[in-house]
Amino acid sequence: MRGVLVGLLAAALATSAAGCKNKKEEAEKAQKAADDKKAEAEKAQKEADEKAAAAKKDADDKLAKDRADARDSVKKDLDAADRKIAALKEKLDKAKGATKKNADAAYAEVQKRHETVAADLAKFDAAAAADLDALKTAGQKDVADLNKAVDNFESTLKK
Repeated sequence: MRGVLVGLLAAALATSAAGCKNKKEEAEKAQKAADDKKAEAEKAQKEADEKAAAAKKDADDKLAKDRADARDSVKKDLDAADRKIAALKEKLDKAKGATKKNADAAYAEVQKRHETVAADLAKFDAAAAADLDALKTAGQKDVADLNKAVDNFESTLKK
């Protein structure tokens, strides 16, 4: 009987050891699976971050281009007005009497309008995408007002 008990005990220990080995292997497999899932999640997150960074860069590039286009549109009109103002300023310097007095007042209005357009141009550099259309419209309106003031200045010099 004693031999049978020792045999059963040995068999139980062997089975227990095999069970522990299987549990250890299962734990290692589970850990490897968890590590694989973690690596996949990190890879997916990295890809998502790269896509988000690329999308942000594209949006920033588009905004910069839109800003430049809007600013250039207003700047082109301002440059044309500046050339006309310079020519009229020479005539103002030669004017005399009442014409000079009236032309000086008209020129002051031109300068005021010019400063408004210059301020509009400065706003383009920091404008958000949603504000660009409104800024461009305001800039074009201010350029139109400047051109009216320049035309008034020119007609004052012709008197």
